[in-house]
Amino acid sequence: MKTRILIGLLLIAICCISCNKDVKKFTGDYSYKLSGVVNFEDADGNQASILATKRGQMNIMADKKGKKGDIVVTFNEMTGGAYSCTGKVEGDSIFFNPYEFSTRFTSADSVVDLIQLGHVYTIQSQGKGVIHDNIILMEEHWMGRPENGDMIRMKADKITLLAEEN
Repeated sequence: MKTRILIGLLLIAICCISCNKDVKKFTGDYSYKLSGVVNFEDADGNQASILATKRGQMNIMADKKGKKGDIVVTFNEMTGGAYSCTGKVEGDSIFFNPYEFSTRFTSADSVVDLIQLGHVYTIQSQGKGVIHDNIILMEEHWMGRPENGDMIRMKADKITLLAEEN
């Protein structure tokens, strides 16, 4: 009986160590670049697309209040914006839980009336990715609307985030 309990405790300890090892693989400070095509559509069906790009610093740390493998990610954009999200690490994969942030699109594509420069959009996002050496490659999906109440829908099915550990 004691042998079975000892073996059970040993297996639990090994599992905990391996989960922490996965998180440690991702933990750290990264420089990131995010880019992808963002599509806009108004209530009349008019459409426009722009290439959205962002750069900044990303920090990944273990979520000490969460379960094993849980992480907290903070983003500090070069333009001054900052936001955070939570996620999970499993092996070489990383997953961002759905999160929300605000941003301004500053594209030269202002010829189309749909994209009004300077308006703040509230974006809902989630993503998944992998780590290879010290580089994280993620794919995010965005949906959102302008905060001023305009009836414009914003959607991006494939936003790529490339982050290299500092």
